[in-house]
Amino acid sequence: MKYILTLSMFYLATITPLHILAKDELIAYVENLPPSVIVSEDNISGAVIDILTEALRHSDISIDYQHINWSRALYESKSKANIVLTGLNRTLDREEQFYWLLQLSKATERQGIYLWQLKKTQADEKQKSLNDAVVAMVQGDHKIQYYRDYIESLGFKANIYEVGSREQVIHMLFKGRVDYILGGELNRPWHVEALGYDIAMIERGPKIPNTSRGLYIAISRKTDINLVHKIEGRLVELAKNGRVSEIMAAWSKQIK
Repeated sequence: MKYILTLSMFYLATITPLHILAKDELIAYVENLPPSVIVSEDNISGAVIDILTEALRHSDISIDYQHINWSRALYESKSKANIVLTGLNRTLDREEQFYWLLQLSKATERQGIYLWQLKKTQADEKQKSLNDAVVAMVQGDHKIQYYRDYIESLGFKANIYEVGSREQVIHMLFKGRVDYILGGELNRPWHVEALGYDIAMIERGPKIPNTSRGLYIAISRKTDINLVHKIEGRLVELAKNGRVSEIMAAWSKQIK
């Protein structure tokens, strides 16, 4: 009897405390998307980082931020649990692939998405017809569906060249390997100039309908639903008490 009690006490003193103290570990994949996320050589910061830090403070949830190729981030989030994406556009085709934790911004008509091309000179051929134009986009980019829907509505077939990063998309355009790239307003020209290109060499083409439901913090669908509810509840509480808006506003002022 004494032996049985000793084993029981050992079990309670070792196994149970480990279970109680165990942390749920999250991995957050990020891309440079100011003011939500700002990635530098030795630091990851931004509004979303502050929001998640505040939401998970004094909890049994830890989070590790990693800057990786965004197409790889999307790929891995579909097969792994506990993967957080810090800025994901909510679209119809992605609706059942993720849990949507918190809306960061709403899609509005002002958030235009356009085809961009190199400026044409008088010696150049006329603008390439969308019927046979090739467009470069990042693998997994939500704008692929926008473009495909738009082109098919015109009775054409979408010719999309998918690459692994935004930098590759820009290189493809300036090296003449594609006719267009797809993107929003050029409010961050440094992205192009940092690659050694002149922003004045490109011009805006046709506008593509934007069907996004907004930018969200999302988590992989394979994540335990109890953990999802726990994180979502903390984020919703921050939104209700006004802290999300305060943090977003503060970071927006810093990058102006």
